[in-house]
Amino acid sequence: MNTEVNFGGNQRWYTRRYQPSSEAEVLDILARHSGQTIRVLGSKHSWSNIAADAAVSIDMSRLDGVELIERNGEPVVRVGAGCRLQDLLDWLHERTDRTLPTLGAIKKQTISGAISTGTHGSGRQSLSHYVARIRAAVFDAASGQPAIREFSEGPELKAARCGLGCMGVILAVELPTVRKFKIAETVRIRQNLDEILGLYADQPLTQFFWAPYSWVWLTFERRPLSEPRLSSWDRVKARVFRVINLVAVDVVFHCFVIASRKAGLAGVRSFFTIVPHLMLKNRERIDDAERVLTMKHDLFRHEEMELFVREADLGRAMEVVRAAIEICAGTATPVPPDVEKRLREVGAYDALLALRGSYVHHYLVFCRRVMPEDTLVSMAASADQPYYSVSIFTYDRPKRRQSYYEFCGWLARTLLRLVDARLHWGKHFPLEHQDIARLYPRLAEFRALCRTVDPAGVLRNGYTARVLDLPPGPGGGRPREN
Repeated sequence: MNTEVNFGGNQRWYTRRYQPSSEAEVLDILARHSGQTIRVLGSKHSWSNIAADAAVSIDMSRLDGVELIERNGEPVVRVGAGCRLQDLLDWLHERTDRTLPTLGAIKKQTISGAISTGTHGSGRQSLSHYVARIRAAVFDAASGQPAIREFSEGPELKAARCGLGCMGVILAVELPTVRKFKIAETVRIRQNLDEILGLYADQPLTQFFWAPYSWVWLTFERRPLSEPRLSSWDRVKARVFRVINLVAVDVVFHCFVIASRKAGLAGVRSFFTIVPHLMLKNRERIDDAERVLTMKHDLFRHEEMELFVREADLGRAMEVVRAAIEICAGTATPVPPDVEKRLREVGAYDALLALRGSYVHHYLVFCRRVMPEDTLVSMAASADQPYYSVSIFTYDRPKRRQSYYEFCGWLARTLLRLVDARLHWGKHFPLEHQDIARLYPRLAEFRALCRTVDPAGVLRNGYTARVLDLPPGPGGGRPREN
């Protein structure tokens, strides 16, 4: 038996862990433990308990093969569920001129974990949106015995693209590939949100930050390029930027985040007053897409809640985020009258005042665009316009995050009422199924499909019961830790 701990240190559970090396072994595990709760482990980079609370855990890291095949005249990569994104990219780049159409912020996730929670890229759809075929171990509805199914079209494929571990044990997926491309990026300070949103017509992969307390907008303006031939100077500059980003952004910046947090509100306010002006701005760099789009965000333990709001609602949502950060930090900044009015209309204003001085937010508010997705329940599913993610990070130690959770709970409930905000399934998730059901028009269809591939509820846990109204079967339940 193993004690498992996730990356953020906020989830810990006791489980029997298996590491199968073949599909036959996966089917055998499912058959032998069909009276218990079974969940699949990825890289354990989720902060929600989506993979936790299971008597049996399946580590798919040995099923990590990669193969380039052709379907309908197009090159497609077929990849084992346990393959990490970095390893997949390395394999493609060593053997082909191909890459993936989109990437998340880090490359540590397994391919199955990334698609199961809708991991998204900056300015495009999530990786889930692009999945063309999924091979999975499921339970046959008639016999109840484990079997292998392939989902390649229709609602079943759309459900399995972001299946939250409920559409079977993913064995392999097929993804389209695109020719390798580069990205031109320039960091700039912008004056307001409307100016930033206007950038996307020409800079479609842009992401942006809002510095708390100074409230300066910092944009990473990005546009994709075909594979251009770079001069020697451009290649040198690209490598210099890599070093700067690794040392100054991924390491030094985060060290100062942690140090300023320990100094309290005064330290955090001072830090974020100067940070936007220390960035290397107004200088274009061109580099490989994965070098620009991804970060070493896994170097420091942290936790994140990520909300998704429609483009038309983003301005109102950000006003609420600002008011919440200021009030919870205990600053003297008043809530703007129009924001106060909206908060009172949804019964959230007095609850916010009760949190005054309880939590000092100490990280940039991080925003990315996600285009509408062809899935049933990913964060931008059934969308008629782009969504923007709003990420709220903490670098407090796990045992000191209660005030962060209270802050996130207020923010999630309030933005749900005001702008129908959705939450990232794999990150801090303070809402329940009765709160979010109306946000996903095809959620009932998703639940019905999950029941067809797992009628006894073997592949469900406390998370699926709380968030999806998909309880585990009679044998399920959280194992006790010794």
